[in-house]
Amino acid sequence: MSLEFITDLERWQQVVDTLPEFCGKVYYNACYYQACEINGDGRPAALYFNEDQTIIFYPFLIRPVPAILGFSGSFDMQTAYGYSGPAIFGGTPPTVARFAEMQARWAEDAGIIAEFVRFNPFFDMHTLAHIFKPELNRKTVSIELDHDFSVMLRQSSGPRQRNYRKALRAGLSYVALPDCKEIAKIYRKAMQRIGADEYYYFSDRYFSALQEIPPENRFFAGIRGSDGKLIAGGIFLQDSVAAHYHLGASVTEARELQPDAFMLFEAARIAAANDRKLLHLGGGLSLAEDDGLYRFKSGFSQKRQDFYIARKIHQQKLYDKISKKWQNLTGRKPHILLHYHEGLEHADV
Repeated sequence: MSLEFITDLERWQQVVDTLPEFCGKVYYNACYYQACEINGDGRPAALYFNEDQTIIFYPFLIRPVPAILGFSGSFDMQTAYGYSGPAIFGGTPPTVARFAEMQARWAEDAGIIAEFVRFNPFFDMHTLAHIFKPELNRKTVSIELDHDFSVMLRQSSGPRQRNYRKALRAGLSYVALPDCKEIAKIYRKAMQRIGADEYYYFSDRYFSALQEIPPENRFFAGIRGSDGKLIAGGIFLQDSVAAHYHLGASVTEARELQPDAFMLFEAARIAAANDRKLLHLGGGLSLAEDDGLYRFKSGFSQKRQDFYIARKIHQQKLYDKISKKWQNLTGRKPHILLHYHEGLEHADV
């Protein structure tokens, strides 16, 4: 029985490469967590548990409590943006319980005060419930891929099929982009349009890091109008099982032509041609049935997955002190678990 704490990215990828293939494996790659570090989300680290027939690989990002709050030696941990969380293979309740005990001891020794987890919606949550108290956050949508595109088109709703045909009549075309520079510009304008939180704009360095992910693990999709202008773009990650819609948007003036829908259909075609079994679209902005983004994605397929999160406070008294200090400094009230990283100039310096 062993629990290995990993920070060396070469060793990290060695471990990931030994894991069975599974849907969402791309989110566990060292290069993806390195991109999140470059975005300022924390230092990549992982716990690797191996006992008998049980293997658990748990990647996350570690951040110090902001220095301005004055709690030196205190840290928190959270999984990267997207879908990861502990990957468990061959887990039984006793072995998973032993991992939970060892992880708790590790967290105490490492000065971890709080932990936030975004789970992989393609893993069975029953085993994970032995470690965490999962909370249903939203539903996600995926498209089952088929080399016959007409089959994929027929599994979508009437409105999505009409979106696709309208885009064809309007002369829209798919293009593979060499990088994501133009996509980043379109995406950020879309974030401004919807008034997204600052975090979701992502840094230039993050987009550059996504470009450095090996080509077999990502592709950049573009949609051009009849005049050749790029009107939509998307960043897709992929593993051996599935492609995953990561980030994307369209320009305001072209929304009537439904380039987003056209892009997702064409991305499904490309992924199927590359022998992927699924295109995971992700979810909406909430669990609400009338969530606009969820309704849009729901039109592509009837296939759903439940996306769970978990919040855990390891040192309640210390956490409360940090939160109180943050509230006094910012005049704000907490709205997320790791709220004390927000609203502080030069917080981590």
